[in-house]
Amino acid sequence: FFSASWSSSSSSSLTKGEGGEITNAATSADGVVGLPIDFDVSSKIEGNESQIVTIELEPNQVLRAESGAMMYMTEGVTMETTTGGGMSAGFKRMMTGQNAFISDYRYDGEPGTKGLVALGTDFPSKIIRLDVKDYGGKIVCQKGALLCASHTINIEMEFAKKMTAGFFGGEGFVLQSLTGDGDVFVKAGGTLIRRDLGDGEILRISSGCLVGFSNGVEYDIQMMPGIKNVMFGGEGLFVTTLTGPGTVWLQGQPPSRMISEIASRVPGGGLGLALPIPGMGGGSGGEGEGDGEGGEGESEGTSS
Repeated sequence: FFSASWSSSSSSSLTKGEGGEITNAATSADGVVGLPIDFDVSSKIEGNESQIVTIELEPNQVLRAESGAMMYMTEGVTMETTTGGGMSAGFKRMMTGQNAFISDYRYDGEPGTKGLVALGTDFPSKIIRLDVKDYGGKIVCQKGALLCASHTINIEMEFAKKMTAGFFGGEGFVLQSLTGDGDVFVKAGGTLIRRDLGDGEILRISSGCLVGFSNGVEYDIQMMPGIKNVMFGGEGLFVTTLTGPGTVWLQGQPPSRMISEIASRVPGGGLGLALPIPGMGGGSGGEGEGDGEGGEGESEGTSS
């Protein structure tokens, strides 16, 4: 989706007041003060089937990211891991599929210098950057979809409005609500597509393929029509329905589906390995048979 080129121009200017405080800064809901990042010139998404994102930071710019996502950071970049507003805030994030802790990356280098932070995903993913204000100030995602964001983005719980959607929708009762002023980087398995829905337009999707939707889209589930579809269609008893107006993002290879497919192909018993491994008892035992034949030959020669 995005692959912005690096720019040598400054994306923001660092200004300090008479008391040494940072001006032109933004404050997050949990009190973190930092300069905003212009992701148009400071972000770069690389890779094909398993992408990473690299963010260029100027002095006192802050990037908020999922804990455990860092690949590397250059000299001058500091990481501070917190609950982002207390244990209650951490618990709420944990309910949305994120870690209870978040990591804030700040560049403390000299004026005119820059630092880099590179982030990866925990499964083969595509990454997309979204400006929250372009979608009504709110984006609702599946649990664990957020990779990183502006430090002013709020991560909150979004409950399924209907009990049936929570039980059978494949996404659970708790979704991830992203609000505030800034950009978010969202990850998705396989090919990622976007669909814009008109007012009242309905899109039916397989459970687990949902990545997120914009403010105004209604999320629900419906029973799959037709007994043969339910029994042999492979999609289960229910499908997720999304009603416009708004934007919907879908993933072609949900991680849960990939894990289930791998698990179904692993033979039962032992290590589940089809290939022989020396010293591990795998294979047909040909090596052992050869050793045994050699041993018998030596015994015959000795006895004769």
